[in-house]
Amino acid sequence: MVRGKALGRMFIRVFVLVALTTLLAGSRAFAQDRGGFTALVDFGVGVQNDTSIEETEVGLAGVSVGVGGFLTRDFALMFRLTGTNVSYDFGAAGDYRQVSGVAAPTVQYWLSDKLNIEAGAGWGFWLADTNEDQTGLGLILGAGVTIFNRGKHNLQFGVQYSPAFTDPGTIHNVGFTFAYQFL
Repeated sequence: MVRGKALGRMFIRVFVLVALTTLLAGSRAFAQDRGGFTALVDFGVGVQNDTSIEETEVGLAGVSVGVGGFLTRDFALMFRLTGTNVSYDFGAAGDYRQVSGVAAPTVQYWLSDKLNIEAGAGWGFWLADTNEDQTGLGLILGAGVTIFNRGKHNLQFGVQYSPAFTDPGTIHNVGFTFAYQFL
């Protein structure tokens, strides 16, 4: 319970930092130079819901990565790896650490110089303290808002949803992240 409160406070601090950065940056999304190679790295606060154990916990989202290229100024094709890392507290039974995520090709579409959306489907997985690791279909759905941009260098706040449909149940991964993307 103490770990959950600490992670909750961390989430609030991250949210306040994003809000302050957005206010300070104002409309400082300068002309973007999107085209060619692109790379993305993000990290933040993650929420993981495991339907097989009927538990939800807060932990780390990322460090997630993406590599690809822009096919047009607004449309990029990338290979992404994203997920969450949490520890479930089962009291006397102890902690249970679990990493879950998705590795998939994705498309990223820029609706404007400040807003992008992303979607993809591929390999969903979870890895745990036990030897019961599972794989299955996984999805990546996300959106990013540019906080600051200088030419090909872009800082953004993002939200990602990446469910992994495995047996015995679905793992729902939600990440609230800070990202750097080389455009």
